[in-house]
Amino acid sequence: MSTLDMQGPYVLVPDQIDEHVSPKKPGAFALGYICNGDFIVRYVGRADTDLHKELNSWVFRKSDCLFFKYRMTATPREAFEKECASFHDFGGTVGLTNEAHPKRPANTDWRCARCKIYD
Repeated sequence: MSTLDMQGPYVLVPDQIDEHVSPKKPGAFALGYICNGDFIVRYVGRADTDLHKELNSWVFRKSDCLFFKYRMTATPREAFEKECASFHDFGGTVGLTNEAHPKRPANTDWRCARCKIYD
């Protein structure tokens, strides 16, 4: 069974984001819902510069994703690598609502360690 290795889950509301996520820091996140006490991952993403802001942008979107988990990272590259790993661990476009493999940041040559999509 895959594990996210992230903090949470927390309710996807501004107060919970403010309480748990530092502004202006990179990080990766997962959105989902709770079923029988388990966090069900539906979407994974990242923020290269401000995870707090990115999570807040998801608050009012129509979705079954009412909860979030997150992991702050030291660098944008770590955020990208965590997003890619979570994307593959939780089924990619088949198991998640993500429409495509995570995109690498502009002006980088970073590769996904799992599928080498950018080779």
